Amino acid sequence: MRSLQSSLIILTFIAELASADIGGEEKPKLSINALSWLAGQRQGPHDDGLLEQTWLAPRSGTVTALVRSSEESATRFVEIIHVREINGSLELNLQIFNNSLEPDRMSATHSPIHKFELTEIGDRYVFFRGVSSGAHRSLSYQLSDENIFFIRIETNVGEKIEVELKSILVEEKILKDKNQRETERRTRQKFEQSATT
Repeated sequence: MRSLQSSLIILTFIAELASADIGGEEKPKLSINALSWLAGQRQGPHDDGLLEQTWLAPRSGTVTALVRSSEESATRFVEIIHVREINGSLELNLQIFNNSLEPDRMSATHSPIHKFELTEIGDRYVFFRGVSSGAHRSLSYQLSDENIFFIRIETNVGEKIEVELKSILVEEKILKDKNQRETERRTRQKFEQSATT
């Protein structure tokens, strides 16, 4: 009987060791630097207007973005996005302001600051789940290999929205290169005309 008790005690001890964190290893904390790929200026069509986003590089445990939605004659809203390190993970907060920079109150029962918890992160991909009253159900960002920036939203009423933005600097470079080629073509054309006269 004593041998059976000793065996049970040893088996219990081994089972506890196997399920415990050996060496007190903790799950590595997620750094805001994992979102460094967000940094940049982008824009694209949205809702018969233009959506622009400027993401600042990670610094001091945060990443911040400024968003503007406009149509031809007016700014619809401005939004500030703030992602920070908290409890070994990342939390996203955003607030929308009207054209007079007053906090947009969608409803008296909804929080003006929308809070999101990180649920998934990958290589140039991040997914947040809305946790505050009135927040979107989900919000994700992805940067493709072609440098297309995708924003995917599931609103608090279940509408799914996808927005594609392109880097402003890339678009400006394409336009600049196109203009430069056109200038060179005209210069060549003038030179050829003057050479034949």
